[in-house]
Amino acid sequence: MTPALNDENPAPAGVFPAHSGMMSEQVRQFDWSQTSLGAIETWPACLRIACDMILASHFPKCLLWGPDRITIYNDAFRPILGQKPEALGRSFADVWHEAWDTLEPVVDRAYAGEATYIEDFPLPVNRSGFMEEAFFTFCYSPVRDETGQVQGMVDTVIETTGKVAAQRQLSQFAEGLSRQVAERTADRDRMWRLATDLMMVLDTQALILAGNPAWTAMLGWPAEQIAGRAFTDLLHESDREAAAAALQALSAGTTTARFESRLRHREGHWRLIMWTAVQDEGRIHAVGRDMTAEREAAEALQRSEAALYQSQKMESVGQLTGGVAHDFNNLLQVVAGNLQLLARLAAGNERGEKHVANAMAAVSRGARLTKHLLAFARRQPLEPKVVNIGRFVSGMDDMLRRTLGESIEVETVVAGGLWNTLADPSQVENALLNLAINARDAMNGAGRLTVEVGNAVLDEAYVRQHAEIQPGQYVLLAVTDTGSGMPAEILAKVFDPFFTTKAEGKGSGLGLSMVYGFVRQSGGHVKIYSELGHGTTVKLYLPRATQAEDVVAPEAPREIVGGEETILVAEDDDEVRATVVEMLEGLGYRVLQARDAASALAIVESGMDIQLLFTDVVMPGPLRSPELARQARQRLPGLAVLFTSGYTQNAIVHGGRLDAGVELLGKPYTHDALALRIRRLLDQRLLAKVPG
Repeated sequence: MTPALNDENPAPAGVFPAHSGMMSEQVRQFDWSQTSLGAIETWPACLRIACDMILASHFPKCLLWGPDRITIYNDAFRPILGQKPEALGRSFADVWHEAWDTLEPVVDRAYAGEATYIEDFPLPVNRSGFMEEAFFTFCYSPVRDETGQVQGMVDTVIETTGKVAAQRQLSQFAEGLSRQVAERTADRDRMWRLATDLMMVLDTQALILAGNPAWTAMLGWPAEQIAGRAFTDLLHESDREAAAAALQALSAGTTTARFESRLRHREGHWRLIMWTAVQDEGRIHAVGRDMTAEREAAEALQRSEAALYQSQKMESVGQLTGGVAHDFNNLLQVVAGNLQLLARLAAGNERGEKHVANAMAAVSRGARLTKHLLAFARRQPLEPKVVNIGRFVSGMDDMLRRTLGESIEVETVVAGGLWNTLADPSQVENALLNLAINARDAMNGAGRLTVEVGNAVLDEAYVRQHAEIQPGQYVLLAVTDTGSGMPAEILAKVFDPFFTTKAEGKGSGLGLSMVYGFVRQSGGHVKIYSELGHGTTVKLYLPRATQAEDVVAPEAPREIVGGEETILVAEDDDEVRATVVEMLEGLGYRVLQARDAASALAIVESGMDIQLLFTDVVMPGPLRSPELARQARQRLPGLAVLFTSGYTQNAIVHGGRLDAGVELLGKPYTHDALALRIRRLLDQRLLAKVPG
């Protein structure tokens, strides 16, 4: 019995591997500390990503890792192992010791960085207690870490023993015909009756004179029902011209014609057939092999490899972007903080105030750039809420009209019975504005923009063509313009960062990449349709939420005030720390400072009365900022904690979302934003102490 493949339900949040199924559970339970991979908690991100990818696949996949080539495989791979002893966690060379002399050179090439694809590869294997010859079509693909070094390989394999056996049988039939000319009538009749491939005889006008019993087995057509019909009547409309040309070439003297065509099954669906046809004595004899399964398997293999490549690329881009964002935002914070301090000194000096304002505008543009980069790399901290996008979009109608101008006609269509979705409202607003502005530019400032919101269900058939999405219920936000549209070569690049078709200085090329990153980080899907001269539609699918909508009351404007409380600032960047200390002291606070988490904890443990901890998320040293906050609160119950960072590095953001109860002020922040957030947290702390 074939074992059940991985179901479509993921494992509970936070569990690795992230998929359910027999092998996923065995990976979780296996004692990896006894292997060279080490305990599963210590596995690097590249190994976890590759492991999740193969376990989620419905195609047989095996992952080899490390110099010992330790084996991890999915549920679909288990039948290939047969009755072999349990292979999980063992060396691949040990698992396939009987065939290792043959396999080792191919494995070595993968570890050297060379991908290998081999069809119908013969292997002597022992998986049922005896040696047998089996055939496999497989692809050995190297798996690289964030630095580009090969750490392992993925073996995607399909057993083709049955197909090879069928090919050999057909060859034996053909050889028998050539050897036994005297008995050709009897042999041909036997092949005709027993062959699993389609066989037919046509006249020169492509009318079917006879078909073998395989027509019934493969396509549901009894032989007597196809006799006398035009062959092209059974073909898909798109394939008729090519098939007719191939058959016509036979009449013109071509000895052999080979062509593909889709034939209609009696029940209405289509099968892909590879035909070989020859002409003999005024008739055309053709043999057709069903290639449907092989073609689907090859396409699925390509999609799987593309998904792995995309996953590895995004992980590498994310690591690079995170480091750049952290350092760049620290620099921006120093510049912004000092500019705001300088603004006080320049007050009343019109030229000085103008120069400071221009510099602050440049800081804001730099901050937006890093934010867009983090959005594309799916590294921005999201604060999702359960929202009804229909109400949300309707509330933005006036903003869209003001942004786009009077020459753009805006129509908003919201379907009834709209589901809720879990998304960050500010990011939804940014995404819609980005799409609307792109549409305005594509329409040269005049045209019609349609914003549609409705429910959508993505089924298994759709998901098979889009490996990054799960089937299920989604809320669809679609933006359609009547602009110039895009050709296919441009359409393929629109989500790449920094790609733009606008003139220099008119766009950063990060708008659509930011939209793509936000939607994917939210568990959704983006699809874009465009045609030259017919406009563009961008569809955002966000997962349905079954909870009630979150109602967030707008916060009343607050006065910029300081206080006399004591604040502990933990920041490893000396210039950033000096700037924020001066800003806080200017607000009247008493400020203590530390350059790392360990030093900050020592100040807390000294017994000083501290009301708020303001700490950078990413700092050097063994003690991490979240642990500093936890220990500080143990020693000072009621301590308010505010985190700050240009990039959180998953310390307080998990699954793309800010951890519950965590307050984060992103760098670079303004003097007013710092003052308001500090005052609000200190006031909340005081209110929490008042008996209810």
